[in-house]
Amino acid sequence: MRIAFILDEIWDSALTNYALQIAELTENSNEVYIICLKDSYVDKKNQKNSIHIKPLRSKNPLRSFAGFISLSRQLKNIKPDTVITIRGDATFFSCLLKKSLNFKLIRIFGIEKEFRSPPECVDKVILPCNYLKGFVSKKRVKNIEVLKSFIDREKFKFSQNGRKRIRKELNLNNSLVFGAVGRLDRVKGFDLLIESFAKANIENSKLVIVGEEKGVKKENLIKLAKELNINNDVILITERRKDIIDLMSAFDIGVISSVSSEVIPRVLFEFMSIGLPITTTDVGCLKEIANDSFAVLSEPTVHSLKSALKQISKADLVKMSAASLKEVEKYSLHLPDDIFIT
Repeated sequence: MRIAFILDEIWDSALTNYALQIAELTENSNEVYIICLKDSYVDKKNQKNSIHIKPLRSKNPLRSFAGFISLSRQLKNIKPDTVITIRGDATFFSCLLKKSLNFKLIRIFGIEKEFRSPPECVDKVILPCNYLKGFVSKKRVKNIEVLKSFIDREKFKFSQNGRKRIRKELNLNNSLVFGAVGRLDRVKGFDLLIESFAKANIENSKLVIVGEEKGVKKENLIKLAKELNINNDVILITERRKDIIDLMSAFDIGVISSVSSEVIPRVLFEFMSIGLPITTTDVGCLKEIANDSFAVLSEPTVHSLKSALKQISKADLVKMSAASLKEVEKYSLHLPDDIFIT
């Protein structure tokens, strides 16, 4: 089967990463083409296989039309049996082209918004969790399949040497380390986490937050920590790090404090693959994956997250770590044989 993936996001979003993993797994038994924007995250990862188009999303109608023309030309050259999209613009343009170019259209849908594609245009929707079914009407698409996120177990493995190095670098000594990873964005709830950590008041504990500034300023989180008198116990790392696995290995407990979104729980799977006990809020898809053998769930409130942090600090972390590694085995890289049948 000849399959064209239109991955037209610039940056490394969880949705793009999820779709790219599906594309990479698809290459084993299909002829796969990756259509993307020049110099995007996808382009840099697939320099030999990238097919470039102009941006499809723009407030300028002329630029959107230019993007449509470039997409049309590429699809005519490829002659795909199936086209797979991740964004609304690419889906809409593919709807306009599918009849004349005679291909099936599949949408990988990973946002908390109403699915708005024209009825009977999309042949199949792939969702990363059951939670998103509530956003997709059967009147718009009849064929819906849930393919829960997955993790590259070979890449995300605990590193004892990395743990020692990072704990020495950050002067963590024998502290109980709570660690969070994710862009500094409102939806990640890092202000909620800092306040909850302060109120939990767990003896000999540290909080490490790793993530680039994407809407929330590092200085504001530092200011909050100072106001709560825990600035000596909170470490913020905002520079891009290539040793993220070592950093995660240095944590004793992984924390996800998101207040919304999290429909593709990439960090949760990474924590699990490292073998971390986890405290997570119950938003989006998180509660579908986390269970009490390896995780403590909380509501996205200070009171609830504070209680969860205190609870897990007293738990059998060795037992929870083993349970985390066992559970993640369900989510190793694998595609059902009929995933592209519509």
